[in-house]
Amino acid sequence: MSKTLVLFVPGMLAMPAESIAAMRSLATLARYAGAPSFEARGIAAALFKALGVPEATPVAPLALLGAGSEPAGDYVLCADPVHLVADRDTVVLVNTVDDLADDDAHALVRMLDRHFAGDDLRFEAVRPDAWFARRRHAPDIVTTPTDAARGRRLLASLPRGAEGGTWQRWQNEIEMLLHEHAINSAREARGEAMVSGVWFWGGGRLADTGAMPCTVVTAASGRPGDLARGIALHGHGAIATLQPGEGLMPTMTRASAFAAAHRGDPIVVLVVLPAVADSSMLETNWLAPAIDQLDRHRIDALHVLADGNGNTATWTARAPAFWQRVAARIARRPFEMPAAPDT
Repeated sequence: MSKTLVLFVPGMLAMPAESIAAMRSLATLARYAGAPSFEARGIAAALFKALGVPEATPVAPLALLGAGSEPAGDYVLCADPVHLVADRDTVVLVNTVDDLADDDAHALVRMLDRHFAGDDLRFEAVRPDAWFARRRHAPDIVTTPTDAARGRRLLASLPRGAEGGTWQRWQNEIEMLLHEHAINSAREARGEAMVSGVWFWGGGRLADTGAMPCTVVTAASGRPGDLARGIALHGHGAIATLQPGEGLMPTMTRASAFAAAHRGDPIVVLVVLPAVADSSMLETNWLAPAIDQLDRHRIDALHVLADGNGNTATWTARAPAFWQRVAARIARRPFEMPAAPDT
């Protein structure tokens, strides 16, 4: 039975160079994996590639399922609350707004629901930082993931396709509605980022997702964790909450128990960490144990996904031969984060 470990480390690409160089396991990973692959379409696309899932798989219905709601037969889109800023002659998506109070999030969603009541568009805030839009009918649009649009000129990232003009107009209407809302006025007065727009992306129906790998998920809260949990739920996998201070080994123990109950099926262990804050804990609890599992051939492949500074990278390593393990230890050099290609 094959076993693959997928480890997503948010924010790693933005870590200080001295913190990166101090993690010896990253140097070993680079020796095993070679240069990383960069994914301009964001973390969801990189995750699907690591899992062997078709790239056209819709994100939103899986994320909605993983956030704790039921997509049913609806067409679902991610509807991320975002902060937009005018920059000279363009508008830039600065970031998502993740610090809304629960009452404020639901008040904004109710306002949008009322406004679009006649347009087959219903909004849902499963959490203050997890917004979705539902439709009965599938729109003819092509969208761009939020993390792929972040920090870039928005003109090329706006909805395209036969109905792209309608969705661009709706986004403009939403910006005007939000600009005038008392919640945003209060946030601005407190020096907090306003919710100045809603970013639609990742649309589809749950029935469009196809088969998912047999997955054991340990994930932090947040959007990537929602997607990971949705993948496990749709693939009849197993989910465990990521406990504070927990390391990799409890997850691998759970995965071994799950694998014993599903003999013959390839198992994917998918871990989504919280945003990186402590590089030594990242090294001790996660990266070094992951390399150890690979060295001992307890896993067949390791994918380390990381994002930061507007980029997403994936290192893929297979279980090394003896000579590769020896070479990695002889040629110890500090890890240097490779430069992302120009976009």
